[in-house]
Amino acid sequence: MKLRLNPTEIVLKDLPPEGRNFEFTQESGELNDALKDLIGLNAYDLKFHLSPMGNTFDLKGHLSTKMDLQCSLCAEDYKQPVELNLHEYIVIERALGKNDQGAKSNHAHEWESGGPDYIVLNNDTFNVGEYVHEAIGLAEPIRPLCAPEKPEGCANAGQRIEREWLSFNDEKNPKSEIRANPFQVLEKLKLKS
Repeated sequence: MKLRLNPTEIVLKDLPPEGRNFEFTQESGELNDALKDLIGLNAYDLKFHLSPMGNTFDLKGHLSTKMDLQCSLCAEDYKQPVELNLHEYIVIERALGKNDQGAKSNHAHEWESGGPDYIVLNNDTFNVGEYVHEAIGLAEPIRPLCAPEKPEGCANAGQRIEREWLSFNDEKNPKSEIRANPFQVLEKLKLKS
Protein backbone atom coordinates (compact mmCIF):
# COMPACT_ATOMS: atom_id res chain seq x y z
CA MET A 1 0.00 0.00 0.00
CA LYS A 2 1.27 3.44 -0.95
CA LEU A 3 1.89 5.88 1.90
CA ARG A 4 -0.14 9.04 1.42
CA LEU A 5 1.41 12.23 2.67
CA ASN A 6 -1.81 14.21 2.43
CA PRO A 7 -4.87 12.66 4.08
CA THR A 8 -8.26 13.01 2.40
CA GLU A 9 -9.96 13.40 5.79
CA ILE A 10 -8.35 16.17 7.83
CA VAL A 11 -8.96 16.36 11.59
CA LEU A 12 -9.16 20.13 12.03
CA LYS A 13 -8.38 20.18 15.77
CA ASP A 14 -5.00 18.50 15.04
CA LEU A 15 -3.76 21.32 12.79
CA PRO A 16 -0.77 23.29 14.11
CA PRO A 17 -1.37 27.00 14.95
CA GLU A 18 0.52 28.12 11.80
CA GLY A 19 -1.61 25.81 9.62
CA ARG A 20 -0.51 23.27 7.05
CA ASN A 21 -0.11 23.09 3.28
CA PHE A 22 -1.79 20.29 1.35
CA GLU A 23 -1.18 19.19 -2.24
CA PHE A 24 -3.14 16.62 -4.23
CA THR A 25 -2.39 15.53 -7.82
CA GLN A 26 -3.37 12.70 -10.11
CA GLU A 27 0.10 11.20 -9.64
CA SER A 28 -0.26 11.09 -5.84
CA GLY A 29 -3.70 9.52 -6.36
CA GLU A 30 -5.50 10.44 -3.13
CA LEU A 31 -8.54 11.96 -4.88
CA ASN A 32 -8.61 9.91 -8.09
CA ASP A 33 -11.61 7.79 -7.03
CA ALA A 34 -13.54 10.77 -5.67
CA LEU A 35 -13.14 12.81 -8.89
CA LYS A 36 -13.22 10.20 -11.67
CA ASP A 37 -16.94 10.71 -12.42
CA LEU A 38 -16.37 14.42 -13.11
CA ILE A 39 -12.91 14.69 -14.66
CA GLY A 40 -12.28 11.14 -15.90
CA LEU A 41 -8.58 10.54 -16.50
CA ASN A 42 -7.67 14.24 -16.77
CA ALA A 43 -4.89 15.50 -14.54
CA TYR A 44 -5.71 17.71 -11.56
CA ASP A 45 -3.63 19.89 -9.29
CA LEU A 46 -5.01 21.01 -5.93
CA LYS A 47 -2.95 23.09 -3.51
CA PHE A 48 -4.34 24.77 -0.42
CA HIS A 49 -3.32 26.06 2.99
CA LEU A 50 -5.57 25.27 5.96
CA SER A 51 -5.05 27.20 9.18
CA PRO A 52 -7.01 27.73 12.41
CA MET A 53 -8.52 31.17 13.13
CA GLY A 54 -10.11 31.07 16.56
CA ASN A 55 -13.15 28.79 16.33
CA THR A 56 -13.05 28.68 12.50
CA PHE A 57 -10.54 27.46 9.93
CA ASP A 58 -9.32 29.35 6.86
CA LEU A 59 -8.83 27.45 3.58
CA LYS A 60 -7.04 29.24 0.72
CA GLY A 61 -5.79 27.59 -2.42
CA HIS A 62 -6.10 26.83 -6.11
CA LEU A 63 -7.54 23.97 -8.17
CA SER A 64 -6.67 23.28 -11.81
CA THR A 65 -8.13 20.47 -13.95
CA LYS A 66 -10.17 19.74 -17.11
CA MET A 67 -13.56 18.13 -17.69
CA ASP A 68 -14.57 16.02 -20.70
CA LEU A 69 -17.73 17.68 -22.03
CA GLN A 70 -19.76 17.83 -25.22
CA CYS A 71 -20.61 21.13 -26.91
CA SER A 72 -24.32 21.91 -26.62
CA LEU A 73 -24.40 23.30 -30.20
CA CYS A 74 -22.29 20.93 -32.30
CA ALA A 75 -22.06 17.84 -30.02
CA GLU A 76 -18.28 17.82 -30.47
CA ASP A 77 -16.25 16.44 -27.55
CA TYR A 78 -13.87 18.92 -25.93
CA LYS A 79 -11.99 19.51 -22.69
CA GLN A 80 -13.39 22.28 -20.48
CA PRO A 81 -10.65 23.89 -18.38
CA VAL A 82 -11.46 24.39 -14.70
CA GLU A 83 -9.43 26.98 -12.78
CA LEU A 84 -10.78 27.74 -9.31
CA ASN A 85 -9.38 30.03 -6.62
CA LEU A 86 -10.54 28.61 -3.31
CA HIS A 87 -11.21 30.68 -0.20
CA GLU A 88 -13.48 29.18 2.43
CA TYR A 89 -14.08 29.56 6.14
CA ILE A 90 -14.84 26.25 7.83
CA VAL A 91 -17.06 26.56 10.90
CA ILE A 92 -17.77 23.70 13.28
CA GLU A 93 -21.23 23.85 14.86
CA ARG A 94 -22.85 21.28 17.04
CA ALA A 95 -26.03 19.68 15.72
CA LEU A 96 -29.34 21.13 16.90
CA GLY A 97 -30.88 19.46 19.92
CA LYS A 98 -34.41 18.17 20.28
CA ASN A 99 -36.08 21.51 21.09
CA ASP A 100 -33.55 23.81 19.40
CA GLN A 101 -34.50 26.02 16.46
CA GLY A 102 -32.37 27.47 13.72
CA ALA A 103 -32.80 30.46 11.46
CA LYS A 104 -30.65 31.86 8.68
CA SER A 105 -30.60 35.47 7.66
CA ASN A 106 -29.04 37.00 4.57
CA HIS A 107 -25.43 37.97 4.98
CA ALA A 108 -23.56 40.69 3.15
CA HIS A 109 -20.90 38.26 1.92
CA GLU A 110 -23.56 36.48 -0.19
CA TRP A 111 -23.90 39.57 -2.38
CA GLU A 112 -20.28 39.49 -3.50
CA SER A 113 -18.86 36.69 -5.64
CA GLY A 114 -15.21 37.53 -4.96
CA GLY A 115 -15.17 37.11 -1.19
CA PRO A 116 -14.79 34.01 0.93
CA ASP A 117 -17.63 31.61 1.49
CA TYR A 118 -18.20 29.35 4.47
CA ILE A 119 -18.80 25.68 5.17
CA VAL A 120 -20.58 24.49 8.29
CA LEU A 121 -19.51 21.09 9.64
CA ASN A 122 -21.12 19.19 12.49
CA ASN A 123 -17.82 17.52 13.50
CA ASP A 124 -14.12 18.35 13.28
CA THR A 125 -13.32 16.18 10.23
CA PHE A 126 -13.00 17.92 6.85
CA ASN A 127 -13.40 15.58 3.84
CA VAL A 128 -11.26 16.97 0.99
CA GLY A 129 -12.70 14.60 -1.64
CA GLU A 130 -16.30 15.69 -1.03
CA TYR A 131 -15.35 19.37 -1.00
CA VAL A 132 -13.35 19.24 -4.26
CA HIS A 133 -16.01 17.08 -5.96
CA GLU A 134 -18.68 19.69 -5.20
CA ALA A 135 -16.42 22.59 -6.28
CA ILE A 136 -15.75 20.98 -9.67
CA GLY A 137 -19.41 20.00 -10.07
CA LEU A 138 -20.51 23.59 -9.49
CA ALA A 139 -17.98 24.79 -12.08
CA GLU A 140 -19.53 22.65 -14.84
CA PRO A 141 -21.36 24.97 -17.28
CA ILE A 142 -25.11 24.53 -17.73
CA ARG A 143 -24.71 24.95 -21.49
CA PRO A 144 -21.23 23.77 -22.51
CA LEU A 145 -19.74 25.59 -25.52
CA CYS A 146 -16.54 24.41 -27.21
CA ALA A 147 -15.40 27.95 -28.12
CA PRO A 148 -17.05 30.53 -25.81
CA GLU A 149 -14.61 33.21 -26.98
CA LYS A 150 -16.24 33.19 -30.48
CA PRO A 151 -19.45 35.17 -31.09
CA GLU A 152 -21.41 32.01 -31.91
CA GLY A 153 -19.88 30.18 -28.93
CA CYS A 154 -18.99 27.18 -31.07
CA ALA A 155 -15.96 26.36 -33.23
CA ASN A 156 -18.14 24.35 -35.65
CA ALA A 157 -21.02 26.82 -36.05
CA GLY A 158 -22.92 26.19 -39.28
CA GLN A 159 -21.19 22.87 -40.01
CA ARG A 160 -22.97 19.53 -40.03
CA ILE A 161 -21.42 17.07 -37.63
CA GLU A 162 -21.81 13.43 -38.70
CA ARG A 163 -22.78 11.07 -35.93
CA GLU A 164 -24.12 7.52 -36.25
CA TRP A 165 -26.93 8.27 -33.80
CA LEU A 166 -27.94 11.53 -35.54
CA SER A 167 -29.92 11.72 -38.80
CA PHE A 168 -30.60 14.71 -41.03
CA ASN A 169 -32.88 15.56 -43.93
CA ASP A 170 -30.56 15.86 -46.90
CA GLU A 171 -31.57 18.84 -49.10
CA LYS A 172 -29.41 17.61 -52.00
CA ASN A 173 -30.86 14.09 -51.99
CA PRO A 174 -34.49 14.23 -50.79
CA LYS A 175 -34.98 10.46 -51.19
CA SER A 176 -32.19 9.65 -48.77
CA GLU A 177 -32.90 7.12 -46.08
CA ILE A 178 -33.98 8.73 -42.81
CA ARG A 179 -34.28 6.76 -39.62
CA ALA A 180 -37.89 5.72 -39.00
CA ASN A 181 -39.77 7.31 -36.15
CA PRO A 182 -40.37 4.61 -33.50
CA PHE A 183 -43.74 6.16 -32.64
CA GLN A 184 -45.16 5.52 -36.14
CA VAL A 185 -45.99 1.98 -35.00
CA LEU A 186 -48.57 3.45 -32.63
CA GLU A 187 -50.67 4.69 -35.58
CA LYS A 188 -51.36 1.10 -36.65
CA LEU A 189 -52.46 -0.07 -33.20
CA LYS A 190 -56.18 -0.32 -32.51
CA LEU A 191 -57.90 -1.13 -29.26
CA LYS A 192 -60.24 -4.15 -29.30
CA SER A 193 -63.36 -3.39 -27.37
